[in-house]
Amino acid sequence: MLTQSVFSGRKIEKLLNDSIRMMWLSQNQKPSYKTINRFRVNPKVDALLESLFIQFHSQCLNQNLINDKAIFIDGTRVEANANRYTFVWKKEYSQS
Repeated sequence: MLTQSVFSGRKIEKLLNDSIRMMWLSQNQKPSYKTINRFRVNPKVDALLESLFIQFHSQCLNQNLINDKAIFIDGTRVEANANRYTFVWKKEYSQS
């Protein structure tokens, strides 16, 4: 969903009904957009996702699927809406 730049609950609901990939990911469960949005705004979700990420990371380390020694620096460029040929470097963006 986020990889496809879909953020709207209604659009996610539509993808769950139309996209085979989304049907597989949701195990053919089709929640309504109201259920999706309630989940997204629930204050407990942040703590739940953080806990899940920590458990997932630990499992990957235990199975030697990842190496915790590697460090990556994000060099993301953010394209400005005003001019598609203008880029703002993250360093400059975070200072303003």
